[in-house]
Amino acid sequence: MDGSCALCGEHKALMESHVLPAFAYRWLRDSSGKGHIRSTDNPNKRVQDGIKLYWLCGECETKFSAYETAFATYAFHPWNKGQERVPYKDWLLKFCVSISWRVLKFCRGRNSDAKYTDEQNGLMDQAERRWYAFLQDDVPHPAKFEQHLLIFDVIEDTDIQGLPSNFNRFMTRAITFDIVGSEKSLMTYAKIGKFNVFGIILKGPNKWEGTKVHIKHGLLKPGSFTIPAGLLDLFTDKANHSASAMSKMSHRQQGKIDAAFRKNIDSFAGSDLFKAMHADVSMFGVDAVFKKNETE
Repeated sequence: MDGSCALCGEHKALMESHVLPAFAYRWLRDSSGKGHIRSTDNPNKRVQDGIKLYWLCGECETKFSAYETAFATYAFHPWNKGQERVPYKDWLLKFCVSISWRVLKFCRGRNSDAKYTDEQNGLMDQAERRWYAFLQDDVPHPAKFEQHLLIFDVIEDTDIQGLPSNFNRFMTRAITFDIVGSEKSLMTYAKIGKFNVFGIILKGPNKWEGTKVHIKHGLLKPGSFTIPAGLLDLFTDKANHSASAMSKMSHRQQGKIDAAFRKNIDSFAGSDLFKAMHADVSMFGVDAVFKKNETE
């Protein structure tokens, strides 16, 4: 398919490009213990991959793929295998900006209910241009449109009230993306399992500490971080949306899932999904987790 590349703007043959990387969906399938994943848009249908569009030329797709490979090889997979001190180089900022740029390009204008101020619309234009320039190596950094990375693991205990009963499964396994914020803040949001990438468009009054992705190098590790309080509401809302969508799965499809679990019980018992589900049971109880036949 020929057309104008969304990144470089040149008229070329376009590749079928992912909004979020293909490796994330492979990981989700492989670590589920059942080999299948389902979308909240249509939970009754199995899917093998994420959203793909013909929007990048071969050269730009190759550029993005290089960032994805570095992130998957040196950060994503090592962390998921238990390595909790992950050094990174300039590939991490390139990866995060490529994700934020894609989320902004894909999501902007798709939700008719989303309302933005004139300032936010202007800043989205600026962020897209700055991220584009950084990805093209025309500028050395994203300037005020910085990238922040949060990594979550299962929560064994908390005194926070009102968390949904799929919270651990959502926070450690879900793959989703959006433009999020309020009148005072705006950012792109991409969730790839435990990794949460935020592309700042309008930073807002609340502090971020210990989460900024540096230009040249840094170290990903457990620690204390300061993030805007509104992010808890974001995570809770997204988890509730996921649970609500999956609760609408038909009895027929639920039966298929149950059969798949029974058939692959040994692999499921050692899977990442099992660990997340076990954490939810520990926090919320068996009845809360299974009362609606919730699935991943």
